[in-house]
Amino acid sequence: MFKKTALWTMALVLLWANSVLAYNVQLLPFKDEENDYAREPIYTLSALGIINGYEDRTYRPNVDLSREAFVKLLVMASQLETDAPAGKLPKDVAKDRWSASYISAALEREWLGGLLDEKGAFLPAQTITRQEVAMLVGQSLLDAEKPETREKWLSTDWKKERDARSFKDREAISETMRPYVYYAAHRGIMEGDAAGFKPGEPLIRKQAAAVIYRLIDKRVSEQKIDFTGYYALLSYPAIQHMDKLGDVILGWSNLEYSGSGAARLNTGTTEYRIPKGYEEVLDKADQAGLGKELMVFYNHANLKEFLKDKPAQTAFIESLLTTLNNPTNSFTGVSIDFEGLKEAGSAADFVAFLQEVKEQMGSSYTLSVAVPPTHYYMGYDLAAIGKLADTVILMAYDFTHSESKLPSAPLQLVNDTVQTALQSIPKEKLVMGISKQANQWMTADGVTSNVLKPSIEDVEKRLAMPGVKSEWMMPHLLNQITFADERGTHLIYYENTQSIAKKVWLAKFYGLKGVSLWHMGHYTASDWKLVGEQAR
Repeated sequence: MFKKTALWTMALVLLWANSVLAYNVQLLPFKDEENDYAREPIYTLSALGIINGYEDRTYRPNVDLSREAFVKLLVMASQLETDAPAGKLPKDVAKDRWSASYISAALEREWLGGLLDEKGAFLPAQTITRQEVAMLVGQSLLDAEKPETREKWLSTDWKKERDARSFKDREAISETMRPYVYYAAHRGIMEGDAAGFKPGEPLIRKQAAAVIYRLIDKRVSEQKIDFTGYYALLSYPAIQHMDKLGDVILGWSNLEYSGSGAARLNTGTTEYRIPKGYEEVLDKADQAGLGKELMVFYNHANLKEFLKDKPAQTAFIESLLTTLNNPTNSFTGVSIDFEGLKEAGSAADFVAFLQEVKEQMGSSYTLSVAVPPTHYYMGYDLAAIGKLADTVILMAYDFTHSESKLPSAPLQLVNDTVQTALQSIPKEKLVMGISKQANQWMTADGVTSNVLKPSIEDVEKRLAMPGVKSEWMMPHLLNQITFADERGTHLIYYENTQSIAKKVWLAKFYGLKGVSLWHMGHYTASDWKLVGEQAR
């Protein structure tokens, strides 16, 4: 039922001209999707890899769910370890059963007590009922509570909830399950209606998605997270929002490398340079108590040569230290953003360079390193960088593919990138990057343009015009804008406040160190309101 739908997801990628990328995620909508309460939960959980469809690209939302299938969802939503061989199991679950590791994880935490019969059997393939789901959810929630809270609920408080709710069919709820069923109701995960709780009704797949999403959302919504802002390019209007950040990275320099041992830090003649009036920016950051790292950017084709040129690296680091040690700058660290390393052979050279930078800076300065998704860029050793850097900023965007109209940051690919990074980098060091951008395709006379990148200001103006349709688009969980004018028809995928909130939600789900915002000048008043609400 929950087999990976690799066949149809990969088919999309194979259609891309000259593409070498292959993403094992669901990039197309389900054929049988329903526009109801479960639509966003289904696509969000699908993006996280917690639920899957069938190989015919259906989700079958109204099909009953088995006990073992729901236990899998609950264990994945709770982020329990399931990679190890299954431990203790019910007597009727074999170690090689597809669900054994999930059932073992739940049994280890004593979540399954009410579902085992007198012989210790679990009956994994049996359709799960509403009261069984509520019991499992209640068990998992109480498991996370303090012992005194849990004991008080199980002894007395559940009865108060029972009396307050007065389900007409409350006597039909299994006596052993009642405390947990009512706790699930108390926490707003499952509720009844005028007819009662309907404890014996089977749970269908879309209801399961809604329950699991609500369970995760309750936990995630209570959390706050740190934001790192990139102050670069046209970011001055955002200076007033410094107090919402935990750190700021100042995009004011780049590597200048001409080869043959000649390199230096350039802070004055390129797009990324120290601006006039920079003192005001530093003062605002100091008033907010922020760390202030200097971003060093480079993306030229000769980067791999620089990483083998030791004399050039020495000259560059000397230049960097001169800037860092200038007291008028008051930088607290460096953020290295070297982009475009495609060959795996560059990975060791890059790590060696970072090691030298860190050693030469000493403990007085912090080091963060920006890394791209490693599906295509193989020159970044995430494990080594994760050990070396204080912070790793994952650029979880720029997946844009013109021919297939794949936008910059579909949630499925953001999640896949984060999961890959977490295999090598501790979550306490990982910051998920968000780039506020728009991707536009224009079609005229049957011909569609290559992807365009309109400014955020132009997109916001367009949204205010008549005849523009704006909707929350699945499965990418992005804002989709469509309109027509004298040039043709237009499709825009836009990283608006709603989609930014969903990505922040994802970062909190994984317990990441934080989220970064590229770049501060692009973010709207609505975006900054969200940041203020979510900031730790």
